Amino acid sequence: MIWVIGGTKDSRDFIESFPFKKRLVVTTATEYGGKLLEEMKDIKIFCKRLDLNNMRSFVKENNIEQIVDLSHPYAEEVSKNAIECSKLSGIEYVRFERENLVSEDGVVEFSELDFMIKYLETLEGNILVTLGSNNLYRFENIKNKSNIYFRILPKWEMVKKAEDLGILPKNIIAMQGPFSKELNIAMMRQLDIKYIVSKKGGSTGGEREKIESAREVGAISIMLSRPNVEYPVVFSDIKELIKHIIQKTN
Repeated sequence: MIWVIGGTKDSRDFIESFPFKKRLVVTTATEYGGKLLEEMKDIKIFCKRLDLNNMRSFVKENNIEQIVDLSHPYAEEVSKNAIECSKLSGIEYVRFERENLVSEDGVVEFSELDFMIKYLETLEGNILVTLGSNNLYRFENIKNKSNIYFRILPKWEMVKKAEDLGILPKNIIAMQGPFSKELNIAMMRQLDIKYIVSKKGGSTGGEREKIESAREVGAISIMLSRPNVEYPVVFSDIKELIKHIIQKTN
């Protein structure tokens, strides 16, 4: 069996294109990630977080011969554990990594979230943060929180998490993407956004749309760099990834 670490649009695209779906077993860290794949046929889907020990057990229990990592570019711990699991289990690990867009002029980039937050505290004007709900707690004590709008998924537990951290309802934007350039522009103009904060998620993650919408309204893009993970085998093209897997497993 081939283990697909999924929960992203990339993983959905991969599964839809893979010709031997009965050979796939998929895990997602969240129920939401699983719902993206729930209509898929002929594949097993498990929705739970796995640490390294859980991964090793999962590989044995499901007769895994290959790990294909299509997790989010910022799921650093998941990827590192999967790489270690592959080494300990004696099986191949293959990574799909979204192509990194070339950094553009006028974009402020940080490699550490803590440094980014300290910088954000120095800014005047409204800020739109699109880093996801997992990073909300890092903003709990930021001094200018009343000027920051947080765009998160429209799930009750995520909205509750934001409110528990002292984020006012007026500062919570609970919406499901993808977000077009036009929608970003309308939102930024409505809220008088001067800065938009996001991850370097590539084309799939809406990075280009955010940069272009910021430029259109005269705002500044502030981006968090991807984690630096040494992947043993990496592909940025789904077709090439599938070709490699088929050659290795046949």
